[in-house]
Amino acid sequence: MAACQSDNVLDKAQEQTPVATSSTSISSEGATATSSGVITGVVEVKSSGARAASVALQQEILTYLNAARSKSCLCGSTTYAPAPALALNTKLNTASDKFALDLATYNYFSHTGRDGSQPWDRMTREGYIWRTAGENIAAGYSTARTVVDGWLKSPGHCANIMNPSFKEVGVGYAYSATSTYKYYWVNDFGTQR
Repeated sequence: MAACQSDNVLDKAQEQTPVATSSTSISSEGATATSSGVITGVVEVKSSGARAASVALQQEILTYLNAARSKSCLCGSTTYAPAPALALNTKLNTASDKFALDLATYNYFSHTGRDGSQPWDRMTREGYIWRTAGENIAAGYSTARTVVDGWLKSPGHCANIMNPSFKEVGVGYAYSATSTYKYYWVNDFGTQR
């Protein structure tokens, strides 16, 4: 079995882009969170010219995520069975987009927001009452295809994508020419209570 990323080859410019990724998930409210990936180190977003995700971009990411979930997937050394398709959720989209804008605007990369919030805190803040929650973040990828392929190559991110406990997803994106990585991506995964 092969990994689940597309057969597309990254272009040379993309391969040279500095990239950071991180994933985290929590199985039920009050449980201990698990994390993987690079974590370094929402509130009001200042005006910096950062651009947010369009509906078309959110739909494109959803299409790639569901294509991966439609078949068995090898995430690191663990094989995941096909999982039901995810649906976009407006509240998760809002939480994801606000956080991506915050990352790009304030030039940082972490699951922890500047106010100390965690992904599930930001989901709750938008009115999403979750039973299961998780987040993938990435920076430096210039296209939707390359960021999803990057997540699928990473065992922790891939596990979040393939997790059958997640029923919905939000897609966030921001671009800021003055930030370190320029492109910032957030996927908030969840299942409502």
